[in-house]
Amino acid sequence: MKLLSSYIKEMKIAARGFYFYIEIVMAIILLAILLFAVNETSSSKSREYLYYDMPQEVIQYMMEKNIAEGNSRFAESVELTVKPTEFEITNQETGETKSYNFEEAATFELQTLETLDPKTGELVKTVYITESEEDMIRIAYSESKLGAAIKMDETGELSYRYYLQGYETDRMENLLYILHNETPDVIEAQKDAQVVRTLDITEKLNNRQNLVPVFIAFMGSLMGFFIVMAYIYLDKAEGVIRAFAVTPSSIWKYLITKIMVILSTVIVSTSIITIPVMGGQPNYLLLYVFLLTTTFFMASLGLLAASFFDTLTKSFGAMYGIMIALMIPAFSYFIPSFDPIWLRFFPTYPMLQGFKEILLHGDAGYVLTFTFVFLAGGLVLFLLANIRFKKTLTV
Repeated sequence: MKLLSSYIKEMKIAARGFYFYIEIVMAIILLAILLFAVNETSSSKSREYLYYDMPQEVIQYMMEKNIAEGNSRFAESVELTVKPTEFEITNQETGETKSYNFEEAATFELQTLETLDPKTGELVKTVYITESEEDMIRIAYSESKLGAAIKMDETGELSYRYYLQGYETDRMENLLYILHNETPDVIEAQKDAQVVRTLDITEKLNNRQNLVPVFIAFMGSLMGFFIVMAYIYLDKAEGVIRAFAVTPSSIWKYLITKIMVILSTVIVSTSIITIPVMGGQPNYLLLYVFLLTTTFFMASLGLLAASFFDTLTKSFGAMYGIMIALMIPAFSYFIPSFDPIWLRFFPTYPMLQGFKEILLHGDAGYVLTFTFVFLAGGLVLFLLANIRFKKTLTV
């Protein structure tokens, strides 16, 4: 009962301060970003610059054929201005190098064609058509994009000459060779002949939902870690912690009420982000249990870190070093191919994966396992923080 009254007292004190609202305001900002700045589906920004070395009638026929098949569509012409530039191009097959020197700026009116996925109708890339090969080379270089010249010979056969920027992977270059060694119909037929078997029916998160685990982990772990340290330093500055040296109150009750305040604000901030985006899809009971244990772990780590410094200013180096380290697993989350073993020892790695599993109704065993891991780790950190604060009450 005394712990409850202490918690209510801490909530009232926290509600009068700045740090209590910063997490809720951040949650509202992140929600606005998700709803208004992030599309649910990916929109391609890939661009190519092409020159067709063939009669205009043939070009028009090819475009209309692709449009009729649902592979592309016309878009508004684009006016593009490029600056004076000078560069060299090396032919990979012959090793011959050719220099280009454009001393004046130039403006081009480019016909625009959008390439579509015939199955989904989504935009794959935007193609800009130039009037000459030299214009294409200059624009592709200036924009650092792929350029190509497509030529038709007397027999109607097409040949392709690509102008790459140098950053393309070997896989990309090999794909271009394969693409034009066979006709598109042959490639499509071979692709359709491949038998694909799905191991299980899995749910997928759209682009907006895929960011929710990151934002939840950010609000729960990093913000909890930072704000609990800010509360401690504020109390140190006001002499609250020194008072425990001459009062019968237990230091652990003081520390646990700080964590309880953090847990309360984390529940609110997470609900602000999750409910509007995910609706009724997640298992909210499991979500909040996992959220509370991970936040307890990070808040306990914040308490332990705060016990080694007198002020927030003195702790900046250590605090931001820890926060930056905790952000590293986000690279693995967004780039699954980057998944070294050592990264899995960062606590935010299972946090991100756990929240994603919950949203996907995935492996509940994984989530429950790390729920107990974070709870046990949080208790150990809390006990260490309690010992540290008992020894430094006069700090």
